[in-house]
Amino acid sequence: MIIVQAKGDKMKKLFFLMSAVLFTATNLLAQQYDFTELTGPYLGQTPPGNRPELFAPDIISVEENFEHSAAVFSPDGREVFWCTNVGGNTDTRVAGNLRLYTMKMVNGRWTAPHPASFVKDVMAERPVFSPDGDRLYIEFGSDPSQESDTDIYVVERTADGWSDPEPVSPLINSPAIERLHCVTADGSLYFSRNNFTPREAFYVSRWVNGAFAEPEKLGKSVNSDDYEAAILVAPDESYMLISHCDTGHGQVKFSISYKKTDGTWSERADLPFYNGGFFAFSPDMKYLFYMDEGIWWVSTSFIDELNPEDIM
Repeated sequence: MIIVQAKGDKMKKLFFLMSAVLFTATNLLAQQYDFTELTGPYLGQTPPGNRPELFAPDIISVEENFEHSAAVFSPDGREVFWCTNVGGNTDTRVAGNLRLYTMKMVNGRWTAPHPASFVKDVMAERPVFSPDGDRLYIEFGSDPSQESDTDIYVVERTADGWSDPEPVSPLINSPAIERLHCVTADGSLYFSRNNFTPREAFYVSRWVNGAFAEPEKLGKSVNSDDYEAAILVAPDESYMLISHCDTGHGQVKFSISYKKTDGTWSERADLPFYNGGFFAFSPDMKYLFYMDEGIWWVSTSFIDELNPEDIM
């Protein structure tokens, strides 16, 4: 278990209040919804079409809470993680109360939402599975109330759950802020440093012989003049989704770019719906999950529809 030491009585009181809010909210949610009847893929939710729909209302997307990630399912579809600030949209909101939550299918039924045990008292974000589902990447800082030194960590699947988090690699983590974005089919990890600053840049670290290699800085097709809030690269790296805004922090745009045969990327094409960032594909690649006043999902049919015929 990770323990973040509180400094002074004020921090101890804040820590106690945050824990009490988490415990109370989790119990209330379990009482309000009969999770013994929750079965089937994607928590038994009706899949969306080309129009985005709120995912799992009152289960994962809760009006009183502030969700701050996509819904991230394991490759076998039997486990889901997401980030939420319980009570984040109410007067009881506690700053720094963002936590990693999870549900799991056990004997054909989904468990009630609960904080992930390996980061129960830490402000963890951005869960991303490895291709085989045996590793889960997350990010957090040493202080649960702020993110000035956010780094990327990994937990390993064990016989009875998950291991304690460990730093992902000294080649990836640095004194700067590292933000986790996605992992491709070959294990390559895409991340960014110094977000929303003039030094912001995206990198990829390739998975080679069971370890991450020296990160490579991506080109201007990704590191543009805009602020890139998030990217999601296809498992085969044939296209990428980008959430970005201008340097004046204007409205967030959501675009797609396709890899050309020469390895460069096409011009960004705007997607037909708004996205708040933090996105993830479903295990079967049929749906896209993303954050926007709750967690939403939509069919990925737009990916083929927007692909230019003359791409070279």
